[in-house]
Amino acid sequence: MKFSCLQENLNRGLQITTRAVPAKGSLPILSNVLLSTENGRIKLAATNLETAITTYVNASVEKEGTITIPAKILKELVANLPPSTIEVNLDNDILNIKSEKTKSKINGTDAKDFPELPTMPVKGTSLELDPKIFATAVSLVCFASSLDESRPIFTGVYIAYDNGKMTLASTDGFRLSERTIKTGSSKAKKFTALIPSKTLAEVSKIFASSESPVKMTLSEDENLALFSAEDTTIATRIIDGQYPDYKKIIPTTAAVKASFSSSDFLDAVRLTTVFVKEGSSNTLKIRIDPEGVIKISSLNNEVGTHESEISAEVDGDMLEIAFSSKYLLDFLNNVRGEKIIIEANSNNSACIFKTENEEDFLHIIMPIQL
Repeated sequence: MKFSCLQENLNRGLQITTRAVPAKGSLPILSNVLLSTENGRIKLAATNLETAITTYVNASVEKEGTITIPAKILKELVANLPPSTIEVNLDNDILNIKSEKTKSKINGTDAKDFPELPTMPVKGTSLELDPKIFATAVSLVCFASSLDESRPIFTGVYIAYDNGKMTLASTDGFRLSERTIKTGSSKAKKFTALIPSKTLAEVSKIFASSESPVKMTLSEDENLALFSAEDTTIATRIIDGQYPDYKKIIPTTAAVKASFSSSDFLDAVRLTTVFVKEGSSNTLKIRIDPEGVIKISSLNNEVGTHESEISAEVDGDMLEIAFSSKYLLDFLNNVRGEKIIIEANSNNSACIFKTENEEDFLHIIMPIQL
């Protein structure tokens, strides 16, 4: 294998591909990135056996070939080379990389042991997504998924598509996020899929700045979801299992509604969390007063107490309700909007959080018993 390419192009390709390299792979070769020539371009690929990322880099190819190279070394080397044309030559499983003032050799491993990479299915359900709208939707739901691998269903984002609308939802059993977006005209049939949350977050980051639509394809035969745009394809397994009917927990009425500044609320929660962190509980209390005031206070007095007060528009009776400070901060750090709306029925029932500028979005947090 012999080729030359721009340092910035190879660097960009490696930055994308190595997102699929596991920190601790079950096989040594999973720590490598696949480097090969294909149709006059350079193909880069990596996989952790659950997610695979493939991207292509423009290059001047003189000789065909393929090899796998330790991803960390190759990524860091190329990232630190000066912007210029670099020459790459493979000789007896040793990759020689030459720039204007540097020469490097990296020991490679034969590509025959590299796992087979998924390909775009000939048959499958496909639709196109606006990359920016999709990325925003993913950011609004992914944070509510669980990190507990013992309950794999809750580590994913539930995606339901029907007649030009896609709904994304995630929950860890204590909170829930749901966002619905329009996908435009499509011949795709109705479907549901459960995609690993970590992978979907990477998909949204990689394609957020794409100038072309993101194509999502489901391969039911291989139980895979594939996302592609421009020169990059990301394939991930679909999580098996029945997702809970979360719609049942979404309240349809509210005894108390309050609207207030999101920045004021964030400041108040952050200040109160200072005392919450130092205590033995991460719980804080919110008092919604019909007089137009919301008070956020700490519940633990081991190190002291704190109370912040913000103004609000309130409709309903007085309500005192307690929440995990972490869940509130996760919500506030992931949503954007000048105003937040809270809807609740009691201090022990699901509470809805919304923002004025995000239509078809809601977040639910289960309160903590006072």
